[in-house]
Amino acid sequence: MKIETAFEVEDRDYSVHLLSLEDVKAIQALYEKCVDFMLLVDGHPAGENAADEEFQNLPPGKSMDDRFMYGIIDPVNELAGVLDVLRGYPEEGTWWIGLLLLAPEIRSLGMGKKVLQGLSKHIKINGGKAIMLGVVAENERAYQFWSKMGFEFVLETEPQQFGNKTQTVRVMRLNL
Repeated sequence: MKIETAFEVEDRDYSVHLLSLEDVKAIQALYEKCVDFMLLVDGHPAGENAADEEFQNLPPGKSMDDRFMYGIIDPVNELAGVLDVLRGYPEEGTWWIGLLLLAPEIRSLGMGKKVLQGLSKHIKINGGKAIMLGVVAENERAYQFWSKMGFEFVLETEPQQFGNKTQTVRVMRLNL
């Protein structure tokens, strides 16, 4: 893991670091640990190259300079979560959270809120005005979390394929 902190979280035991392709094995291990999330979204466990594919997946017109894959590092320097963020998407001034995935043992402990608060400050410092994200409609727990964090429903997409599942996505927005 990188030792330089990407942005601060209000938790002395956890830190957030920028990840790189060198961290793909740790990310893959986290994906495999979070099989419940993978089954909910894709209908199957993470494939053996899921983490590597995540790094390569960018929307048209965006480059790796716009993509930030952050690692949430626990007290024993292990990867306890990932946060995938895209700057300037879908429009300038907006940052898109592609994924916030926490290891099962740290869910419901307030870490998601702390990470979002740190990210929001980081985005504001860097000129961002809003954060957007999408939640598959089946993931009601995530939708409730983001709603409690102040995100508002924008629209629901047409059904689309995620692995073995066809799902609609609820797009949400938080103005900073």
